[in-house]
Amino acid sequence: MILDNINRKKERGFTIVELLVVIVVIGILAAITIVSYTGITAKANTTKSLSNAQSAQQVAEIYNADLGYYPATFGIFSTYTGTSKLPAGITIIADAATTTITAVNGLTTVAYSCLTSCTSPVTGGRITYWDFTGTPGVKYVYVGAMTSSSTPAYPAS
Repeated sequence: MILDNINRKKERGFTIVELLVVIVVIGILAAITIVSYTGITAKANTTKSLSNAQSAQQVAEIYNADLGYYPATFGIFSTYTGTSKLPAGITIIADAATTTITAVNGLTTVAYSCLTSCTSPVTGGRITYWDFTGTPGVKYVYVGAMTSSSTPAYPAS
């Protein structure tokens, strides 16, 4: 009779230690998943913003091939009717000394600046986009003669 009572107590459910172990394991798995998801999202967002910048770069290069010089204003990207057009959903703004590309608008917006002077004929330019990975901030894609050591000129419109 005493053995029956002991066996019944053991069969009633999980001990507090077993429940705590399960809760800790679930917590560890959840933490790993959340950290991984955050990294994957940042990489995907950077890939999208870089793709937008490369689309603008392609339009600038084709503009140069068609006319012999690069755009002097950011507005040309949306009004250019040549052989290449900017995909829908991408906004180009004028780059400025203190750029306005941020994590808030970085998925759909890129900025443009000219090489040295924004008067025709422009020999190069810089497309600014937002990088969401690592230390978030702006990065650049260059067109024509523009390089990382060039001095950008900021178009008025």
